[in-house]
Amino acid sequence: MFHKRYVEKTIRRFDKLPLAARAFLTFTPLFIAVAWMSLANGLTLFQTAQDLELLEKDTQRAVDAGFLVGALQNERAASSIYVESRGQLHSQKLQDARKNTNRKLAILKTALTDTAKGTSASNFEQNLKRRVKALTRLQHYRQRVDSLSAPSAEARNYFTLHVDGFNELISSLSEQTSLNHIGRKLRAYFLLNRLKELVGRERVIISGALINQRLTESQLYELTFNAGRQFSARMMLDIQTESRNGLQAPPIIPEGIRFSDQLMKSPNLAPLLQSMSLQEWITLQDQHIAQLSTIETALAQDILHETSTMRSQAQQHLWRYIIFSPLILLGSLGFAYLVLRHIKTQLQLAEAVFEHSHDRVTIADQNGNIVEVNKAFTEITGYSRSEVLGKNSRILQSGRQDKAFYKQLWEQLIRTGSWQGEVWNRRKNGEFYAELTTISAVKNRKGTTNYYVSVSSEITERARQHQEQLEFSAYHDPLTKLPNEALIRDRLVHALSTSAHRGKGVVVAALDIDHFREINDRHGHAVGDQLLEIVGKRLLASLRDVDSLARTGGDEFLMVLESINDTTLVNHILERVQSELAQPICLDGQTISVRTSIGASYFPEDRSDGDALIRHATQALHEAKRNGRGRLIWFDSEKERSQSALSLLLKQVENALTHNEFRLHFQPKVNMVTGDVIGFEALLRWQAPHRGLVPPGQFLPQIEQHPISINVGNWVIRSAIAQIEHWKAEGIQTSVSVNINSLQLLAPNFVQQLEEQIQNHPEFDARSLELEILESTAINDIKLAGDVLEKCRRLGIHASLDDFGTGYASLDYLKRLPAETLKIDQGFVQDMQSDTGNKAIVKGIIGLADAFGFKVIAEGVETEEQGKELIALGCSAGQGFGIGRPMPAEEVPRWLANWRPTDIWHDS
Repeated sequence: MFHKRYVEKTIRRFDKLPLAARAFLTFTPLFIAVAWMSLANGLTLFQTAQDLELLEKDTQRAVDAGFLVGALQNERAASSIYVESRGQLHSQKLQDARKNTNRKLAILKTALTDTAKGTSASNFEQNLKRRVKALTRLQHYRQRVDSLSAPSAEARNYFTLHVDGFNELISSLSEQTSLNHIGRKLRAYFLLNRLKELVGRERVIISGALINQRLTESQLYELTFNAGRQFSARMMLDIQTESRNGLQAPPIIPEGIRFSDQLMKSPNLAPLLQSMSLQEWITLQDQHIAQLSTIETALAQDILHETSTMRSQAQQHLWRYIIFSPLILLGSLGFAYLVLRHIKTQLQLAEAVFEHSHDRVTIADQNGNIVEVNKAFTEITGYSRSEVLGKNSRILQSGRQDKAFYKQLWEQLIRTGSWQGEVWNRRKNGEFYAELTTISAVKNRKGTTNYYVSVSSEITERARQHQEQLEFSAYHDPLTKLPNEALIRDRLVHALSTSAHRGKGVVVAALDIDHFREINDRHGHAVGDQLLEIVGKRLLASLRDVDSLARTGGDEFLMVLESINDTTLVNHILERVQSELAQPICLDGQTISVRTSIGASYFPEDRSDGDALIRHATQALHEAKRNGRGRLIWFDSEKERSQSALSLLLKQVENALTHNEFRLHFQPKVNMVTGDVIGFEALLRWQAPHRGLVPPGQFLPQIEQHPISINVGNWVIRSAIAQIEHWKAEGIQTSVSVNINSLQLLAPNFVQQLEEQIQNHPEFDARSLELEILESTAINDIKLAGDVLEKCRRLGIHASLDDFGTGYASLDYLKRLPAETLKIDQGFVQDMQSDTGNKAIVKGIIGLADAFGFKVIAEGVETEEQGKELIALGCSAGQGFGIGRPMPAEEVPRWLANWRPTDIWHDS
């Protein structure tokens, strides 16, 4: 009651005061408050202008540092190549790179020196000076590079250490500014620097591999890890360069990326490394880095322009405030009511934005306890406002990210005042969801954090789609979208486990398109890819629902057929597959017909695990291709053992070539009537250290269809040419014939290699070399064989058809092959006196030779009577034990000195 009377008395006294006094007492506190607010605003504007000026300077230094990073990256690449090539490559590029580094370093030092003369340097500048000072030993390290005393890895690591240091400083600048749009662009600038650094490291790794023509396991691991980091940097850069930021995403260089991907995926690196020259690779990567640098420069200019504009605007605003604030202060008193209404309106607007934002906004105190949330928080998490107020924000954690993740988050948030990244949280109903979250610390004037504001955009669908794409890519072929080898191996393991319970069989079938390389060469790789897609679809349509299909690489497919009772059903399915694939395919206006070869293994007859079944099916496929293609062959364990023996033999033959264990023996060919020596046939012998002299029949037939036979054939030709030259120096003028199998004759580079061997002997007369071709060899591809022999004839090399009469040649065959001699097979010669049929064949061959203008020579002449009979039939040239056995080269001169034809031949 007393207080009420006191208040009423005070009001009456106030009313009795003069109007001026009442106005003074009413507006003075308001004036003081407004004046204080004006002063505080002026100080805030001054501080903002100072901060923007400092940000502008720091941004300029960051751009200068970025240019220095680019120069260091180029010097690192040149230094690594220079050291790796032992000073043979990029000497001039190294000097140019060093000049550029010195120029960029001088620019940065000058800028830092100028800053030192003015106001105190920021933390960023102080750190940048320390980083620049760390380059004082650069000249000393260059001397080590010039003297080649620094290993390539050490040279690369030295520059990488400094590049990472500068990039870390540039990254820290984006976290120091409270201006989100500037922070985003600085973050994008750092990511561009990081991406350029990763491309530079890739350039150095593959450059070293191209120089050494090998890629170590550690380098391959580093290359794979680098590719993952490039992908991550590019994904984060995509987030930063969305359209609302006004930035442009960096381009991708398909050639360079495709080459590095091929290196990571290919099981055989040697051909790939040989297909790309060092200069081509460096040019591709330089173009990639140059495009990144162009975007980086444009982004740097944009950041500098924006910070400069903001600083200029802040200073202008400050000066206007200083000039007009007294007038505004006086006028504001009259408009206090309007100001209060405006403030109320703004607060209502801010509240509306807060409540109606689609992003989840959470405000927490310094301990992480939630003090306010918006409406979107409830919609996204399922928690009501009352349920979370006062609760710690960790109630949203999903557990998919460990304690170390959150520890690093809080450490960065406390250290820098902000954090941005992807977080997996859990809704109230237990469902996981992904968010792109930005957390900022709200500090008071003393720098103490009062609140944390978290703004989160839900990206669950995008994250899941990305995860699904990664999982799909890991287990499917990118071209046909069929399962890859990893997935079908998993399905095969499952099929084998269920097969044992059901009592059913499982078939693994490997399929290959015959002559697919020729299709690619003739029609182009684009048509080849389309063909593979169509083949995949036809295969899928031909199989049953329970069966599985995968593309395992190139033109190879793998099928797993389940619930099989016997192979009759499988034969029907696979024959249907081949029939479907044989139907003409129209692509790009061209009709293409394909044939396929299939190899298959059947469980439980082949009681192997999944890997072995696939390997056995692949072996059967290779056998199908060797046996003429276009067929189905089942795996045979007996043949597997033969294949193992062949593998051992191939290693032994390769070792024999390496250690020069092969020898040539020479069997004479003579005119039995005149006694003239026509020449010698070179016959291969193997002088094995632990087996003695190995007859040719024990190894030549087995390797005839293997590429190593080409190496053996090249050795024979090379040795025969050398022996002819040696005999020529001793005064022996003769010719030598060598046997050529189909694989060597029809090889694409046969003539080229033959010509190179002749050129290695400038005095060699090519007319003294003769190629003996089996009749069956040429029949396989008579047109190609004819073209090859014609090219050989232009070089002066003769050709003869060996073992004639044992094949299936037609008269057209004889007309189209540019050979000079027919060699009658010894089987007909040795039995012609007792077998009238063989004698008729010999007589027929001699007649054919005469009709077509061929010379003729008989093999296997072992007795005088055989020689006499041949002479009587019109064949005077012979070869065999009755004339001379195969002998080492050093015995040939003695045989020539003692050789005399038998009188019975001479009298004939």
